[in-house]
Amino acid sequence: MKLFTIVKQNSSRVNHKNFQTICSDIPLWKWTVNRLISDKYELYINTDSNTVFDEVLDMSNVYGISRNNKHIEWEKNSENEGSPVESMLIEFCKNDSISSSEVICLFHVTSPFINLKTIEQASKYLNDGYDSVQSVKRIQDFVFKMEDEKMIPVNYDPFKVQRTQDILPVYMSLGAFFISTKQKILEEGKRLPGKVFNYELDSVSSIEIDYPDDLQLARYVASNMVEYD
Repeated sequence: MKLFTIVKQNSSRVNHKNFQTICSDIPLWKWTVNRLISDKYELYINTDSNTVFDEVLDMSNVYGISRNNKHIEWEKNSENEGSPVESMLIEFCKNDSISSSEVICLFHVTSPFINLKTIEQASKYLNDGYDSVQSVKRIQDFVFKMEDEKMIPVNYDPFKVQRTQDILPVYMSLGAFFISTKQKILEEGKRLPGKVFNYELDSVSSIEIDYPDDLQLARYVASNMVEYD
């Protein structure tokens, strides 16, 4: 298996998000990568940051990939269709040194509490008839959407009192990781090809940093972790 991620210098919702410190003055990108470094797997970081490139030189089994200028421009323009991250993944998979059967795990450094054990357990579903695996969060509560200022129930009957444990659960796709093989990714040109298995993460592993309050939560959890993994 090869691990692949992206780290960009600038962010919009949280300024310099990937370089915000999490715990012990460790920047977010390095905190997450450090949790996944292993002698077993090569880890690749696609980045436009010279800082990341410099630090990767001192990290074992970690390699930097210079971001293609088309992806830098793509990320700057939110009106462009498609996903630059998915495009970077496909570009990575086209590397001739990677065998077609190689398992590829795209992970995001903005999910700071994922670990190798979880990724390895999730990847086993590729041997059980699934073509890809995505990380998800299970929500078993009253979920609704708003349409024209009206509440539209998603998973419950508004005219019936129910216990939350009896409600049909819904699932939220997370960016923690997406796992498939090089062959499947290139065949369909997407990060989740074929039959997808939804791998549930617990409340800590499912923390994603998208907004400032997410960052504060992650800092609190990280500073109070005794032995989570």
